[in-house]
Amino acid sequence: PAGNLNLPSVNCQGYGRPEAVQELRHLVEERRPSVLFLMETKMGEERALGLKRDLGFPNAIIVKSEGLSGGLALLWRHDVTVAEVSKSRSHIDVMLSCDRLRISQLRLTGFYGEPRRERRKESWYLMRFLRAQSSVPWLCVGDFNEVLSVEEQFGVNEREQWQVAAFQDAVNDCGFTDLGFHGLPFTWDNRQEGDRNVKVRLDRALGDSRFMAELGDSEVFHLPLAESDHAGLLVEVRQRETSDRWSRKRPKPFRYENMWKSHGEYTDFVNSSWDPGPGPADLSATARALTSLQASLKSWDREVFGSV
Repeated sequence: PAGNLNLPSVNCQGYGRPEAVQELRHLVEERRPSVLFLMETKMGEERALGLKRDLGFPNAIIVKSEGLSGGLALLWRHDVTVAEVSKSRSHIDVMLSCDRLRISQLRLTGFYGEPRRERRKESWYLMRFLRAQSSVPWLCVGDFNEVLSVEEQFGVNEREQWQVAAFQDAVNDCGFTDLGFHGLPFTWDNRQEGDRNVKVRLDRALGDSRFMAELGDSEVFHLPLAESDHAGLLVEVRQRETSDRWSRKRPKPFRYENMWKSHGEYTDFVNSSWDPGPGPADLSATARALTSLQASLKSWDREVFGSV
């Protein structure tokens, strides 16, 4: 649609099997994206270019895998113009322009956070380095392999607070806002049974202040996938409405504000508001508790901080 640009981001977990490629092709046919970011392709350049052709994209930037791990690809159609700025095994950074969006340039970074915990700080160094390179409205999307709050993980293997804080600090230093999401609250599932099941929100989209000013009506949707243990993200990059916006109000996605954690009552408020209810502590109970907590945080935010 006019004023919109569809941009899915998918951690493929290696799309070598025909069923996985078919699922990705179906996503492309259904959502008709102008740009597609893929992670963990586990493909060399030749195979990745073959996947590009299979999906019907004329253009691509490829970061080939290292052995059987990694691999990134950014694919795009003729209705957008893309200029490569930089790339590594952890990112693809481009300048993008599109006639449907009334801004001259959008900076897009497809980001893949370091999967090894002991090296994850390298991802945050990279994020800060990229921040310093440009002042164009910036959208950063991908699998960051980290959470912004402990509530974004369900199950065993809880994360250390220092891990979460390091990601929060990087997001704050870059001036990012989490664009929030519609759909199930987690984007990765280890698909284990019972007490061994772990679900985490690892995938997200972040926009800087200039992005939010120009394209702040953009929305993110979690897309369940059968062939990957990650959900896909669909980012609908949308021009901020300047008129008639109240007559067509859409429900806003929940957006976690990093400034909340700086308030002295934040931790006590979250602890007192978290209520999974009676019964087994399963995913349904956690989802209900998260929905309730989100509503409570929105009210608390209005009372304590006003409109942000």
